[in-house]
Amino acid sequence: MNRRTCLLLATLVLGACQKSRSEPPTPRPEPAAGASHDSLPASKPIEDASLYELSIPLVDQDDRSVGLDTFAGKPVLISMFYGSCPYACPLLLSDIKRVLAALSPEAKNEVRVLLVSFDPERDKPEALKQLAGAHHVDGPGFRLTSAPEPKVRELAAVLGIKYRKLENGAINHSSVVTLLDRQGHVRARVDHLGEPAETLAREIEAIARERVTSR
Repeated sequence: MNRRTCLLLATLVLGACQKSRSEPPTPRPEPAAGASHDSLPASKPIEDASLYELSIPLVDQDDRSVGLDTFAGKPVLISMFYGSCPYACPLLLSDIKRVLAALSPEAKNEVRVLLVSFDPERDKPEALKQLAGAHHVDGPGFRLTSAPEPKVRELAAVLGIKYRKLENGAINHSSVVTLLDRQGHVRARVDHLGEPAETLAREIEAIARERVTSR
């Protein structure tokens, strides 16, 4: 990481320690060898700085170069996944869709979803596009992306997501969904699967109302 990124990361982590809004995740047993579900506990969330200050080059499912700020100006749900994940990542996508289903039409029209792969070697644009179609997340409000491996580690650290690659190609990882406001600041976060959709939906609705109020 360069000096600017290290300073930003320090700011994000310090803010998280002071203002964490989420309850601690329920402890989970360590999986058997070869498992690929969300076995790792998440780190502290980030809150004070804008995630958009990070320079992380992404390539989406349409082979377009984008940045973390591709949806700046909108509320954004951001998380990390990998395409060959058999359990946690499909469930993560289902949870995100449950959040979207709980929104009013106005808020649903506002929110965007940005997903970044842990596995850039296998999750090329073609694979991401197939995955988006298979899970019905191929609309304009979704971006499935990959980044260079060092940048994957950097983003995971900033989002408080832990992951570990196994010899068989599977990846143990924590499942975290973070909500960014229009400027890229962390507004809310859930750090275990099965969290009620209302936790994030309520905050998305609030961001949507803020735009209306400010007009």
